[in-house]
Amino acid sequence: MKKIVKLGVVLLLAFGMVACGKSSSNESKSLVIYQNKAEMTEPLQAYAKKWGDENGVTVTVKTCTGSCDYGAQMKADINAGETSDIFLVEGLQGYNQYKDIIAPMDGEAWTSETNYAFKVDGKTYGFPVAVEGWGLAYNKDILDKAGIDVATLNTYSGYKAAFEKLESMKTELGLTGVVSNVTASGNTWVMGNHDFNAYLSSGLASDDRTVLDATLAGKVDETRLQNYTKWVELLFAHTDTRLLTVGTSDEQFALFGEGKYAFMHQGTWGDINVKNAGGTFNMGFAPYGTLGETAADGLFIGASSFYVLNKDSANIDLAKKFLNELVSTEAGQKVVVEEVGLISAFKNNAYSPKLPLSAFVAQWVSDGKPAYSFSNIYSLPDGFGTNGVGPIFGLFANKQITYDQFYKQMKDKIESIPTM
Repeated sequence: MKKIVKLGVVLLLAFGMVACGKSSSNESKSLVIYQNKAEMTEPLQAYAKKWGDENGVTVTVKTCTGSCDYGAQMKADINAGETSDIFLVEGLQGYNQYKDIIAPMDGEAWTSETNYAFKVDGKTYGFPVAVEGWGLAYNKDILDKAGIDVATLNTYSGYKAAFEKLESMKTELGLTGVVSNVTASGNTWVMGNHDFNAYLSSGLASDDRTVLDATLAGKVDETRLQNYTKWVELLFAHTDTRLLTVGTSDEQFALFGEGKYAFMHQGTWGDINVKNAGGTFNMGFAPYGTLGETAADGLFIGASSFYVLNKDSANIDLAKKFLNELVSTEAGQKVVVEEVGLISAFKNNAYSPKLPLSAFVAQWVSDGKPAYSFSNIYSLPDGFGTNGVGPIFGLFANKQITYDQFYKQMKDKIESIPTM
């Protein structure tokens, strides 16, 4: 998943200077970690500084997020012979780009503590950064004031009735709009990746690849796509045009946090930004209404980002030690959950997130409720979501194409996948 809570590049934050008195052999030890989560930057720096001091290692954390193109920067590093010891990939799509330089991690201690490791052909290659969830977050306080039962938010008609009721009460409820959503240039990943994943995954077990495999073969489920198109049309009809055309994800988080929208089309990674905007109300996620009148019962939950090892790293044993201790030590366990506010992907981690969206998803998982695949989208060709279908959502949102044209263009894009 792309996490975009800051614009620009937070790069080359080196720390963990080797303490005086270390031997010359220790002084030469170094580790470079490259990741793309802005919200992870400072907590990961602090943890790695302490870990580096304890192990006599100079640790450098590089973060690429927002307007920084992670893929382009990775390619530049590879071409320059400066590939990081640990770097990040997003699902199969990311793995395929760098598979020639990724080392397997079978048998590492952390692998026995998670159900979310990234595997290819039975071999373990990816260390899950966190468990995440995304979808339509709701402000329960607003829904309660409007007399809307969250349990009705699982079909097209259920959402349609709720959206229309909220539209009629906007002034009374102090709302700017019903749904906080973005599709502008630079933010096409929201609809192109996350929302399109609903076409691939809604209503299916997390390991069910039926629709995904058909899509990869260029085959369209026409009934499913029609229902999906109706859902997208409904979302856009209840988001104000300004937010769809020029709004940013930062603004999207802020407006939801300020109570200006009843719903937000985003994920658990928005917790901190929503809180910073004053979002102290009750909130959660509701199942999508992409299946027409067939009720959905699950949320999109999983691990989308994975740390992998550079197989040519001179410090690969240090890299393995760093990841294992991120799981086995109390300090490591606290970083993701307590300091970043995400959901741990590891069974031995007893910490629970305190921020509401992550806490809601963590409880959903703990209760054993249905989870649809979070990451099917990452099995499609590189850039398909953001650059392939993403702009089509933008055209539809801005009324530059009709319902029928949107459906046809999406169908054409799917049918063209085998030739990509």
